[in-house]
Amino acid sequence: MATRNMLVIKDASGRIIAAQVEGRPDDEVVSYIAPAEPGHTLYRVSNVPAEIFDRVHPAEFQDMITAHVDSDAAEVEAITAENLREYYSGL
Repeated sequence: MATRNMLVIKDASGRIIAAQVEGRPDDEVVSYIAPAEPGHTLYRVSNVPAEIFDRVHPAEFQDMITAHVDSDAAEVEAITAENLREYYSGL
């Protein structure tokens, strides 16, 4: 089964409010989400199954990514927008 990394943003209450499939460092153009409010936190979720990131219905995606992030199987790392800038700029 194919997997990809995703970036997710949680609000101050811990609810996922944004998600994006993470680009690869060798992509020609890279974009990524970043927290907009001081209470928002950014996470990298590794090895997200394709059945989640391919989901097109918003409510289904929300339910599936939330369940995955909250599961013991998820590899979740708190990061910052600065971490992402450094990662993609090769610093």
